[in-house]
Amino acid sequence: MQDKQSFLQCIIEQLASDLLMLEQAVALARDTATHADCLGSSKYETMGLEASYLAQGQGTRLIEVEHSLSYFKQIIVNACTTEVVLSSMLLLADEQDHQQLLWIAAEAGGLKVQCGEIEITVITPRSPLGRALMRKSAGDEVVVHIAGRTRHYEVVDVY
Repeated sequence: MQDKQSFLQCIIEQLASDLLMLEQAVALARDTATHADCLGSSKYETMGLEASYLAQGQGTRLIEVEHSLSYFKQIIVNACTTEVVLSSMLLLADEQDHQQLLWIAAEAGGLKVQCGEIEITVITPRSPLGRALMRKSAGDEVVVHIAGRTRHYEVVDVY
């Protein structure tokens, strides 16, 4: 498996790519919202209003991604810890022994990043799984209730 720094770099690159795409989408939505053809001549012509709502939503998402990118750029990868804390990377196995690689972070929860052949998912301590994993160590079991189901996991390793 790659080292933790290379996974961090993959997350940063994905967020930078997402940011570029969002900047273009915001500019397009803003231009659409203010274009003369979109300004309605009656209260029933709402294309300009709808485009402004879209621009606002994309602008909010843009700010979130900027914040996440800034957060990950400040992370300094240092010696491995034995327990799960912010900036930990861990290997988690479910009841069927399906394994997944997770990065615990304060931002960008739910982000999935392909790093070579391996996918890593960012989760936050605000999520049920993230909350249950905090301060756990390799070999610990975690029970989480998600969407009406009880799920059992084992922390295989912490990086």
